[in-house]
Amino acid sequence: MRRYCPSCGFVRYENPLPVVVAIAVNDGRFLLIKRGIPPKKGFWGCPSGFVESGESPEEACLRELEEEAGVTGEIQRLIRVMRREDRELYGDMLVVSYLVTITGGAPRPGGEVDEVRYHSPEELPDYLAVLLRDILPEIGSGP
Repeated sequence: MRRYCPSCGFVRYENPLPVVVAIAVNDGRFLLIKRGIPPKKGFWGCPSGFVESGESPEEACLRELEEEAGVTGEIQRLIRVMRREDRELYGDMLVVSYLVTITGGAPRPGGEVDEVRYHSPEELPDYLAVLLRDILPEIGSGP
């Protein structure tokens, strides 16, 4: 159901928020951040954030990687585009995930992040291992 004005024909669309995820790797390890703010405060995850007006998803991905984890990267490929509902805060989101190779910088937490560190595939939290298992062969850590 959408709000609609029968007089002028205006339709109010409520679209999902565009979000990018940087699945950042270096030497077969994933660079993860420990979230310092909701949603999922205290959970480990990949650097991620909203696409800002005027930037491409690829630009947003690399910006979020640098802002949250202190490193630069190069996008290797698109991994997936999926819908996700965040019931804690943001609602409906369109999530675009990229495989990124880290090209420079030393990992350091950004303002919304409590900790940044590399994780081998064996060290991944179960909830992330399930999401990342399909790309393990690409990073040299899979069967």
